[in-house]
Amino acid sequence: MKKKIAFGTSLLDKGLAGSGIDGIGHYCQELLHQFSEHKQEIELVPYSFGVKTSLSNAQILGEYSSQLRSLIGSGLNPASEHFFQEVDLVHSTDQLIPILRNKPLVATVMDTIPLSHPAFIRFRSRFLKPYVWKKLTQRADHLITISDFSKNQIVNLMDYPAEKITSIPLGVDGRYFQKISEEKIKKTLKHFQIDKPFFLFIGSLQPRKNLLRLLQAHASLPSDFAKEFPLVIVGKIAWDDGQILRAINEGIGNKRCIWVHYVNDDQKRSLLQACFGMSFVSLHEGFGLPILEAFASEAPVITSNCTSMPEVAGDCALLVDPLSLESIRNALLKLIEDRSIVSELRVNGLQRAKQFTWSRVSEQTKNVYELFI
Repeated sequence: MKKKIAFGTSLLDKGLAGSGIDGIGHYCQELLHQFSEHKQEIELVPYSFGVKTSLSNAQILGEYSSQLRSLIGSGLNPASEHFFQEVDLVHSTDQLIPILRNKPLVATVMDTIPLSHPAFIRFRSRFLKPYVWKKLTQRADHLITISDFSKNQIVNLMDYPAEKITSIPLGVDGRYFQKISEEKIKKTLKHFQIDKPFFLFIGSLQPRKNLLRLLQAHASLPSDFAKEFPLVIVGKIAWDDGQILRAINEGIGNKRCIWVHYVNDDQKRSLLQACFGMSFVSLHEGFGLPILEAFASEAPVITSNCTSMPEVAGDCALLVDPLSLESIRNALLKLIEDRSIVSELRVNGLQRAKQFTWSRVSEQTKNVYELFI
């Protein structure tokens, strides 16, 4: 008999409605696809809080009650209670964790940034929400996370037993391995007025992504390298600490930077395949999927030597101290001056990316479900 898993898709539906799909939304989308294709004995039944319509065909459960209120009561209306009674297990993928009784609950925790680095969170939600999230998460019967680094952080910061946490690294979508035609790449570069070899940054613009230091390190390259190898920035503002936008505009004014606010999927893949190198020197990541997407695109990668990023990159990227302008600058310069390391990183990165598949993610997730059903 097929088992039914209530599967949280609130952030996926909000992203599909127009705000853009984030990491959690992408995770949900991939698992829904994998289980629909390959896991006939298990059915994921999506549910979403706080959306008017669902493009993921989720059961809409109305507004999620305040998390503080949820700690002292169910917080679920009768229709929601009925929905959860009809499934064998609940998999919460975000901070909107249902408060349930007599129903197994698995929760995915991608990182502990709200607890470990509250300064990276917008002020209005910096203190109360992380505390409530921690208390809600502790109610889960089992946690899934996305790196061994995040698992250790959960143990240390959430007071959750290690034996009840499974680390399942993310996968990279097969489309990143597919070659974009030279014609499409040229069209993309012309559209964004890119006519030189370039370094690429992809990510939301916020202090945690360390774009300010990347811009400063890039600007400090010797000779006219910063203009000969401009930094192309792809991403929307998440929140600015007052310095990021100023540094971007200065770089644009000095012809060192090109800021692309939005790209479609073909354009993103074209930029990854065309770039001279991808710079992902974040201060903190629970995983670092852009590293694998760049590897699959055969783009040399510069990334940070901290948190989960070395775990993802292995020895297939140039690792830098993200707090050191000199370290970042030297890595950029190394790609410019040493063509042999560029070739080596392209080959090794591609082979590493092939180890991370979404079919493996779904299989290991299924193994966690089977602990309870």
